[in-house]
Amino acid sequence: MKRMKLSFFKSYKFIFVFLVFVGTGTSVYGQNITVNSSSPRNDPMWLVQNVFVGPNLTVFSPIGPLGVPKVQPSSVQFGKFSINNPAFGLDSGIVISTTDAIDAMPGQSGTFTNNTSTPSANLSTVLSAIGTSGNLYDKGAIEFSFVAPGDSVKFDYVFASKEYTGFTCSPFNDVFGFFLIGSGINGNPNMDTVNLATIPGTNVPVAINTINQGYPSGSYPASNCLTANPNYAAHSSMYNANSPTGIVNYPGFTDVFTAAAEVSCGSLYTIKLLIADVVDGAYNSAVFLGARSFELPTISLNSAFNQGNTFNDTIVVEGCKPSYLYLNRNGAVNDTMTINFNYSGNAISGVDYAPLPTSVTLLPGVVLDSVPITAFDDGIVEPFDTIRFVMQPVTTNCAVYPPQYKTFLIADKIPLNVSSSITQGNDTITCPGEQVVLDGTYSAGQGFTNGWWGTDTTGSSQLTATPFTTTTYYYSAIDECMSVAIMDSITIYLQAYDSIQTISNNPYPICPEESLEILSEAKMGTPPYSFQWDNGPNDSSWTITPSKSDWYSYEVTDGCGVLAKDSVWVTVAPFPLAAFAYYPNPGFPLNVQFNNQSSDTNYVKWYFGDGNISNQVNPLHSYVQPGKYQVGLVISDSIGCQDSISLEIELKMDYYVYVPNSFTPNGDIINDRIKVEAIGIEGMVWQIFNRWGLMVFSTDDIQESWDGNINGQQSPEGAYSYKIILYLPFGDIKEQTGIFTLVR
Repeated sequence: MKRMKLSFFKSYKFIFVFLVFVGTGTSVYGQNITVNSSSPRNDPMWLVQNVFVGPNLTVFSPIGPLGVPKVQPSSVQFGKFSINNPAFGLDSGIVISTTDAIDAMPGQSGTFTNNTSTPSANLSTVLSAIGTSGNLYDKGAIEFSFVAPGDSVKFDYVFASKEYTGFTCSPFNDVFGFFLIGSGINGNPNMDTVNLATIPGTNVPVAINTINQGYPSGSYPASNCLTANPNYAAHSSMYNANSPTGIVNYPGFTDVFTAAAEVSCGSLYTIKLLIADVVDGAYNSAVFLGARSFELPTISLNSAFNQGNTFNDTIVVEGCKPSYLYLNRNGAVNDTMTINFNYSGNAISGVDYAPLPTSVTLLPGVVLDSVPITAFDDGIVEPFDTIRFVMQPVTTNCAVYPPQYKTFLIADKIPLNVSSSITQGNDTITCPGEQVVLDGTYSAGQGFTNGWWGTDTTGSSQLTATPFTTTTYYYSAIDECMSVAIMDSITIYLQAYDSIQTISNNPYPICPEESLEILSEAKMGTPPYSFQWDNGPNDSSWTITPSKSDWYSYEVTDGCGVLAKDSVWVTVAPFPLAAFAYYPNPGFPLNVQFNNQSSDTNYVKWYFGDGNISNQVNPLHSYVQPGKYQVGLVISDSIGCQDSISLEIELKMDYYVYVPNSFTPNGDIINDRIKVEAIGIEGMVWQIFNRWGLMVFSTDDIQESWDGNINGQQSPEGAYSYKIILYLPFGDIKEQTGIFTLVR
C-alpha cells in the first residue's frame, strides 16, 4: 500500500512521471502494448534523442556543476513502447516506470525494487502541492538539456497507475513531475523552474487524487480528493478505466495531456522527468511520453467545411454560404505576426468571388483566425474556377516558418426542385380519419439534400394521412446552400361532422375481490356505435372483480369508423397487509415486544398462542415458560377489508454478545475504548486484527477493553476485524467474528 498523495509541481522543476511497459532486452507481441528495454532502448539519452525529440529540436546531456556532462546509467525502468489500440491516445514513445518497464504489458510482473529512500526536492514539492508527504522509493529519472530554437516547446504524455482504483481519495499516491529548468519561463523573467505535468487549464498536479473516476474507492473519504483538487469529480472525464486484460497492465490511465511552456529563444534549458513510489515500493505507476512529441510548434493553413458541398471542403459553391481558410499558429504566440498572401488561379476577384485580404495580422495571444471565401452566383454554367492561396514565409524573433499553399475551387450551384401529390384517396373525405396517401419528391440541389413532411426532418417521402378535420400537409426540402427550406402543399377537406362524445359512470370505492359493474355510453358522431373494453367485452357494460385501483379504458366506434376513447376509474381500497415483528428482551427473553408492521391498524387483534389476546397496536406480552407459540394477528381497514397472519415463534434462554461497530479514541472520554458486552456466557477469548491480518490486541477478560494503541503508539484510522471464542454453559463453544472502525 502507498502512503502519499500524488500531485504535480506548482514549483519550478520539471519532472515527468511515466509508466512504461518495457521488456528487459525483449519485445513482446500479440497484445495491445509491447515494450522493448533491450540496449540501447534502456539508455536515457538514446531514448530522448531517437524516440522523444521531434525534427526541429536538438538535445544533449545536461552539464554538471564542474562542466562535465552528467552520466545517466541505463535502467530497466526505461523502455520504448508501441500500442496498437487507439483508445490509449499514444501509439509509441518512451515509458518510465517505478518498476521494470516490462510491467506495463498485461500479464507481466515487474521485479525491480529499490528499498533505499531517494530524496527529491522537486518531487517533494509536488507532494506538498497535493497536501501529502512521504519517503520516495524506486525513483525513475531522465534528464536532458536543449537550446530553445523558438519561443515555446511542448510534448504529449499519459499517466497510469496500479493505485487506480483501490486508493482513490486515499493518503497513498505515487508521485511524478516534468520539471523545466531555465530563465524566463512563460514570460516571467524570475521563473527558473516549473512543473509542466498539470491538469489542463490549472496549476493542479496530475495525480491519483486529482484525476480519477470521480468518487472515492474503498473506505477513503472524498475530502482527500477535494483537498488535492476541488474539481476532481468534473475532471473525471479525463480518466479512462482499463480492465485487467486491457490495453496496459494498469487499472486506469489519463487522457493524453500536452505539457507546454513558453521559453526564451536561444536560451539553455534542462528538463527532468521524474517518477517515484511513495512510502513503499508497492502498486507501481508509469508515465508514457509520445514519440516525436517534444517539438517546436508550427503554423498551419487549414480549410473549413463548406455547406455547399459535402465531399470536398475546398470547394466554394456560387451563391452559398462561404468556405473558410483557417490560420492556426502554435508558436510565437506572444508576437504580433503578419501573414502575407498572394493569390493565383483563373477566378477573378470582385467578379467570381468577394475580394480577399492580402494579409492577416495575429495580435499577441491570438492563435487562430480565418478568411471567408464567398463565391458570387453568376447564373452561368461553366467549369470550375480556381483560387490559390500562397502564404509567404513568416519570420519571428526565433524562427522562420516556411511558405504554405491552399487551393479552392468555385463550382456552380445546382437548383433544388420540390413537388407533392396524392397517390391514394381523394382531396375531400366524408369521415374523420379516412386514409389518404401523399407522396413528396425533390430533385437536384447542392450537396447534401433532404426532404420531409411536416416537422419530421428524418421522415420518408411518403405520408399516410388520416385527418380528423380539414388539414393542409406541407412537404419541405433543403440543400446545404439554403438556410430556409422550400415547400409544396396539399389540402385534404373534411365534410361537416359532429365528433363522438362519451359518457361513463364513476363507481364507488370497493374492497379487493369485490364485484362491480362499470358502464359506458356515446352520443353524436354517426350511429350505430360499437363498444370495446381494453382486455374486456365488446359491450357497453362490464362486470369486474378488481384486485387494485385502476383505469378501465374503452373505445367507441361510430358508423364512420371514427374512434373515441374514454376510461373509468375504479377505486379499490388498499388491501390491508398484516405483518409483525417480535423482539424478546435480551435480559428477560420470555418478555416479548410485538411491533405491528401492518399497512392498516384501524382494527387490531392479537392471539399470543398461550390463550391470551390483545387489542393493543404494539403489545408487550410475558410468557410463563420457554417454548414454541403460534402467534396470530388480525387487522381491518376503515371499510372493513381484513387480513391476518400467523407466525410460530420460539422462546428460549440464550446468550447475548455485542461489539460496537466503531469507537473514537481521541481522549475526550466519550467512546474512547471498545469492549465486548455479553450475557449468558461462562468465558471468552477476544482477538483484534489490523487490515493486514496482524493481531493488535487479545484478552480473555470479559471486563477488559482496548484503547486503540499498539505498544503505546496510536494505531491508524480504518477498519479492524475481530474474532471471539465463546465458552457457553454445558461445555458448548461458539465463534463470532465482525468488523469495527477506529475513528480519530
